[in-house]
Parts: sequence; structure tokens; C-alpha cells
Amino acid sequence: MKILLIRIVCIVLVFGSIFVHAWQNGYSMATVLLMGSGVLIFYFLAPIAKFPLMHYLLAIVFVAIGSISFNTPHLLYWMPLYGFLMLESVFLLKEKAFFLFIGLTAAVLFITAFLNQYPMFMMLLLSTIIISCIILHHYMDQVNSKSVVLDEILTQYRQLKRLSVEQEQFVRAEERTKIARDIHDSVGHKLTSLLMQLEMMSIRQNTESLLQAKELARDSLEETRYAVRQLKSSNTSGIQSVLQLIRKLEMESRLHIRFTLEKGVLTCPLTNEQSVVLYRVLQESLTNAMKHSQSKEVEVILGVNSIQHIQFEVTNKIIGDTPIIQGFGLTSMQERLQEIGGELRIIRTEQHFTLNGFFPINH
Repeated sequence: MKILLIRIVCIVLVFGSIFVHAWQNGYSMATVLLMGSGVLIFYFLAPIAKFPLMHYLLAIVFVAIGSISFNTPHLLYWMPLYGFLMLESVFLLKEKAFFLFIGLTAAVLFITAFLNQYPMFMMLLLSTIIISCIILHHYMDQVNSKSVVLDEILTQYRQLKRLSVEQEQFVRAEERTKIARDIHDSVGHKLTSLLMQLEMMSIRQNTESLLQAKELARDSLEETRYAVRQLKSSNTSGIQSVLQLIRKLEMESRLHIRFTLEKGVLTCPLTNEQSVVLYRVLQESLTNAMKHSQSKEVEVILGVNSIQHIQFEVTNKIIGDTPIIQGFGLTSMQERLQEIGGELRIIRTEQHFTLNGFFPINH
């Protein structure tokens, strides 16, 4: 918003000086308005156009027509407008388009200067502006290249960090499972045996101390079973793991995830295999969006359809006509879903890329 306001102020100042100059020298205001309208139309259409180079060139042509038709003794009043359009091209046009635009603009400027026989200092000023724009474009290209490299390094670091955390959680889960098995096999069996012996003794000799010992053994056995269940279930699974994944990716990456959880999903009884597949498929989908999408906004919808299928949809914006290549990631997601009776659909529109998948709950 601030950049837009700065641009509008600059345009107002530039065109204001041209209008004042034309009015003071008695030039046709209709010509000024026509030239100004053409420049503004092509200037504001350039950022949203498929080929912004053509719009910038047409804007320069309108400026050249205006400067030639006014036949001013020098190019001073038109110089800010030329400079403003060339400066804008530094930030919007890519390398080949930028140098083509600068080359054609320089040709137009020098031809205009030659036809109107402008003094030598104007030619030097034009050369200075053009060279400055080329240097600025080279600097911005280096800055953008460094930014891309840093983003890739940061993305790789976060992925490695996430993998290390997942590996640590996996090791902890294995250790908990081992401890739970040991407790169940040793302490649990011994308490069960003790309880059976106390039960036989209480039948033969019904004393208060035996009854108390039997209750104590039963309580100890229940506590042991509870501890085993807690150790086995302490690792998050199902929809909760998906929620943790989305929260983690939002914190570690620059993704802005709009997550919609439809009614009835949290209570779905997923098996361990289904939970793992859902987690891995959504993880791969969000990773693809992080890698390939120019926009950092992703929409995730998770719900249950009318035939008791878990259904998910991951949508991110895309720019341009880059073809979608089905690589290892998409193939792996399809194979994972097919193993649990599901299916993955890839939907590509002009502005969006969508992964739509589902699998039966009771497969």
C-alpha cells in the first residue's frame, strides 16, 4: 500500500510539471491529456499483464509522441517521466525483457533528441539515467539471487530440523513401546500370578489380611495396565497428528495455511496405517506447495463425505503456464492412498493447483 501511494505521488508530480509547462507555453491541453491517459493506462496495466514489456514500450511511445509534438527547446520536463518508467522496469521486468526495453527506450530517446536538436548536456543526462538503471537492475538481480539461495537454505534447514525431530519422536516411541512390553511381560505377569495365589488362599482361609493383600495386588495390576496403555498411546496419531503438522509448518516456514476442519472428522476411528498415510500425504502436499508455489497461501480442507470416506483437499495458487510434472512425490502419495483403498486426484486450473484425495474409514 505504501509503495502504491509513493508511485501515485510520483506520477502526480511528474504529470503536474508537464501540465504546467504545457499550459504556460500554450500547447494543446487535449494532446497532453491524450498522451497522459495513454501512458497511465499502459503503466497501470503492465503489472497485471501477461507481457508487461509491450505495455511499457507503448507507454514510452506515447511519451515520445508528446515530447516531439510539443517541440520544446529541451527534454527537461519529459526527463522525469522517462526516468520513472525506466526505474519501474528495473523492478518488474526480467533480464531479457529489461535489456530489450532499455535498448528500445534509449533508441527512442536519442532519436527524439536528434530530431529536436537537444543540447549535448541532455544527451549526457539521458546516458546517465540509462546506465544508472542498468546498474540498479544488476544490483537487484544479485539481491534477488541471494534471497532465493537463502530461502532454499532456510527451507532445507527447516526440513532437516523437522526430520530430526520426527526421528527423535520415533526413537522415543520405540523406547516407550519396549518399556511397556517389559513392564507387561515381567511385572504384569507376576502380579497376575500373585493375585491368583491370593485368590486361592482366600477361598481356603478367608481372613481380613488376605483380602487386603488381594485388593492391593488387584490395584497394582490395574495401575500397571494403565501405565502400559499410557506408554503405548502417548504418541499422537490420527487427526491430532495432522493438526500438529500444520501448526509446525506454519511456525517453521512462511506458509499461511487456512485450515478447515469439517464436522465429524475428530471422532473418526482411524487405524494406525490410515493415520500414517493421511499424515504423510498432507505433509508431502504442503511441502510441494512450499517448494513450487509462488504464493505462500495454502488452503487445507479435511472432512467426511456422505459415504464415510475421509476426504481432504489442498489448494495453492500458481502463476504462469508451467506444466505439472508428476514426480516421485505425487506418485508416492497415490500409491499410499491406493494401499488403503483410497484415491488421489490432481486438478490444475489457470490460477490454482489442487490435490483432492479420499479413503474409506473402515477399510
